[in-house]
Amino acid sequence: MAAVLVRAADRKSVLLSALVLAVCALAVLNASSAATRARRTDLGVLACVGWRRRQLLLLLGTELAGIGLAAGAAGTLLAIPVALLFGLDIGWAHALSAVPIAVLLALAAGAVPAWRAARPDPGSLIRPAVSATATRRRAPRRLAGLALANLVRTPGRTALGALSMAIGVAALTVLLAITFAFRGAVAGTLLGEAVAVQARTVDYLAVAVTIVLGVVSVADVLYLNVSERAAEFALLTAVGWTEGMLARVVTVEALTMGVIGGTVGAGTGLGAAAVFAGGVTGALAAGALAALAVGVAVAMLGVLVPVTLIRRLPTAQLLAQE
Repeated sequence: MAAVLVRAADRKSVLLSALVLAVCALAVLNASSAATRARRTDLGVLACVGWRRRQLLLLLGTELAGIGLAAGAAGTLLAIPVALLFGLDIGWAHALSAVPIAVLLALAAGAVPAWRAARPDPGSLIRPAVSATATRRRAPRRLAGLALANLVRTPGRTALGALSMAIGVAALTVLLAITFAFRGAVAGTLLGEAVAVQARTVDYLAVAVTIVLGVVSVADVLYLNVSERAAEFALLTAVGWTEGMLARVVTVEALTMGVIGGTVGAGTGLGAAAVFAGGVTGALAAGALAALAVGVAVAMLGVLVPVTLIRRLPTAQLLAQE
């Protein structure tokens, strides 16, 4: 939707649109990685019965293209009324351009997971992963320690969730700096060129969309973590852990990703705003702290779906499968 909101966009609006698309790409990357890993055995069976790498890539690529096509069509239909609401004139050519952009974005974001899932060794796809050497680690004794251990278990996924939040917080930091520190507009030079930046309502909309997508990414990471650790949670429930204790573990995970992403984003946005201000001022620092607080607060919303999943875990069935 961000690709068609503004017809004659300035550099700032283009940058905000790029940030929205970047968060979307991270969400697709995370989802495609989880999907291919969940279908590891299915893909291995197809490879065993004669499917070649090219065929597997075509299968996964077609699925990604379908996701991008659906997202592009939905974004186009949603962008038209939003543009009318904000008085923006968008032609059908610009509106329809969101469809191929969404398809290309989905294919690019899911290319690496698809390539890894379609590797030619069928045995490695259907064989359970066994570590060559066993390492002895200290078991966490507190809820916070367990939450941190869960995040470290999948560092790439955790980084994607934190990075998604960081992008939104960075954009919010810069926008707050323009609004309050520079009274709605700022002019300066960047790389020898004159640059003028002004905060508009549509810019706040783009930042809001970016932050919402960041929250969705955090929720997706937590949901996948809970789904993959369902048997562990069932075992903890069987030995006396309450749903509240498990929910606090997930909450700490969300808080950690929010703090990491918010800190990185606020620091990045503060540095960008300081370039125009000639240094860090009190107003800029206050805006960065406000953006950090918003990022952490909204990241906590990502626990709603995972906590609901915890309450619906079939404990007896999961223990029987183990």
